[in-house]
Amino acid sequence: MDPEESAAPVLNQGEEAAEAAEPAPAEEERAPPAQEVPAGEGSPASGGEAAARAHPEEEEELARQVMEVGLQNEYLRSQIGGARPAGGADEGSELVRGLKEQVEKLTREVQEQRLTREATEKALEHVNVAYAEADGKVQVLTAKLSQAEQKMEKELKERDDKYVELDTKFQRLHKRAKQRIQDIQKEKDDLEARFNEVNQKAEQAASLQLAAQQELERARQQASEALRSMDVERQQLRTVNNKLRANLDETHLALEARNNSLEKLQQSVLEKEQLLEKVQGSLQSAEDKRMAIISELTAKHQKQLESLQAQLAEVSAERMKASETIQSLQAVLTEKDSEIAEIEAASTGEAARLRASLEEVKGELAHLKDEHEKERQSWEATCESLRSKLEASENTCLKSEIESAKVKSQLELELSTQNQLLQTKDSDLMAAKQEISRLESEFSAYKVRAHALLQKKDAELNAAKSSDLVKEHEEAIREAEKEVAAALAERDKAIHDLQEAQSRHCDEIEARDIALADAEKKLKNIMKKLDSVSSNFITEKESWEKNMASVEENWRLKCESLKAQSNGHVDDELQKNLGELTLKYEKLKEEHQSFRDIADRMIEDKEQEIAKLLKENRDLHRSLEAKPPVSNNYCQNQGPVKDTMSVELAEQQILLLARQQAQREEELAQSQRHILALQQEIEELERENRLHDQQEAMLKTELRNMERSQKREGIDMTYLKNVILKLLETGEVGALLPVVATLLQFSPDELKKCQQGVFSSVASSQAAALSDGTTTPNSFFSRFSF
Repeated sequence: MDPEESAAPVLNQGEEAAEAAEPAPAEEERAPPAQEVPAGEGSPASGGEAAARAHPEEEEELARQVMEVGLQNEYLRSQIGGARPAGGADEGSELVRGLKEQVEKLTREVQEQRLTREATEKALEHVNVAYAEADGKVQVLTAKLSQAEQKMEKELKERDDKYVELDTKFQRLHKRAKQRIQDIQKEKDDLEARFNEVNQKAEQAASLQLAAQQELERARQQASEALRSMDVERQQLRTVNNKLRANLDETHLALEARNNSLEKLQQSVLEKEQLLEKVQGSLQSAEDKRMAIISELTAKHQKQLESLQAQLAEVSAERMKASETIQSLQAVLTEKDSEIAEIEAASTGEAARLRASLEEVKGELAHLKDEHEKERQSWEATCESLRSKLEASENTCLKSEIESAKVKSQLELELSTQNQLLQTKDSDLMAAKQEISRLESEFSAYKVRAHALLQKKDAELNAAKSSDLVKEHEEAIREAEKEVAAALAERDKAIHDLQEAQSRHCDEIEARDIALADAEKKLKNIMKKLDSVSSNFITEKESWEKNMASVEENWRLKCESLKAQSNGHVDDELQKNLGELTLKYEKLKEEHQSFRDIADRMIEDKEQEIAKLLKENRDLHRSLEAKPPVSNNYCQNQGPVKDTMSVELAEQQILLLARQQAQREEELAQSQRHILALQQEIEELERENRLHDQQEAMLKTELRNMERSQKREGIDMTYLKNVILKLLETGEVGALLPVVATLLQFSPDELKKCQQGVFSSVASSQAAALSDGTTTPNSFFSRFSF
């Protein structure tokens, strides 16, 4: 092989190396910052990617060298072909010298090319550092995402704290209700103490009755002596007795009319209770259909109950008045019977019979008390069992809430980890896509330049026809082809590695989809459990309502039976028992209402939690749908990837989270405003109710005063004159005071004041009579002198 032929390609190679070395200073200027970056910032992933980038660059350099060698070969052929026919041996020697000089130049250029390679390697290191910086930015963005998630968790905790505060407020209200119940119990104890005092007073009255019986015996002795003088007066007393009997018949008729009116009122009460039961049935059906109307229906129900209770209170007040009139009439009858018995010298059999009847009534009352206490204990046991069931259901609800919260937190953690893995994989794919697009652009530019150079060299080689140089160039071409084949093999290997990475990424995406499907299944199972728990709670609530309805019916029937008994046996103790039973009934009703309110609140809380879980599930679905779906065509398509993505996805996610946070804060503020407005409305309604109650009380008092004034207008003045004359003659204020009160329509306060004055005067007169044994009591017989 001629040295001139070997020198020519080296010359062209040096020229091409010089062309390639021109951008080296710029790369050398960029290289120093790479040395300043610490080695810790580059991750292992960035080193692997730098190695993957180096393979296609070496392949491009080898292809570039092969093309340059071919072009140089063609150029030298053209030069040699042009030099042979023109010159002689001197020109050949000059060519050899020139070629040797060119060889030396080319060796220098080869050294410069090595330096340029080192500079390119430094530039690659600089690119790796830039990639590490990009990784740092991605980590910063992930940190921002984690901060946003922490803010979300803080807000959720604040919401939980608010719910805890509401629970504490509810517990405080419950404690206040318990304190109110204890106060009512204390009032009941006070009433029992008063009842004991009344019993003591009754015993004192019995002792006074014994003293009166002794005085009656003395009076009988005196009456036996004065029978002769009393014959005339007997006839007068008989006429008076007939008049009194006629009055008693009239009073009996009036009492029967009042009893009829009371029966009518009881029938109206029963009808209203039936209406109440119908309303309760309609309420239950409305609760099954629409839970939203419960509050309005309960309000209406409470108003109707209050009106009925007011009517019952009025009826009981009227009944008390009737009982007082009956007692006064009975007192008048007993006094008249005692006077007739004293005048006719009757035996003491009536007193024994009355005692026996009193003992029988007392026994019946004791038996009724025992039965009522047993029934009260049984109902208290049922109420305690219902309370235990309610506490058990509350515990189960709390357990289900805790389990749902745990599952929710686990799912959120899994979703966050999956999202982080997806973000890292997406960033890796983005970087790989950018590298591939950059290499493709460089390769296309190199192809254009190589094609232009080939066209030039072809034009030059057409002029050169040297066989030796052609052989040498062919050998060089073969070596270059071997190098190109090796480079192509490395390129295929790199492509294969890239395909494997894509397949791994596809597998990870499929695993992510499977995990998301599992999370959705878990959420569905949790929703099913919550639905079952809520349905069980609703069924338990319905059963409790049925039990309480049955309890109310039983108590109502017992109250009616006691009222019927009280019509036959008018007694203060029975009336007190009725009052206690009505109080117990009201207490049980209030407890039932409180349990019902608690159940309604718990159902509303559960519905709100279910709605919240559904909303979060929808938000998760929307966020998953909003993310760009990763196509599985990476595993199939082996061509170049043209999709370009950047770190803006993370920023968009941060913006979305910030918007969601702002929306949630606005919703919280709106809900708080709504709660405040509702509280103000409730306070206004309570004030209006108080005003209505005061107005009703005033109107009732005015109506009663009007009724009294109307009744006073229709008084029989002759009858009133006779009663007042009788009162002044006999001085029997205790017997004739109820008659005067009914005629003149005294108010309850006025009647109480008169009774207190009468009792104080009677007590003082009895004390004086006991202190002076010779004097007789102020009775009918005190007018006669024996």
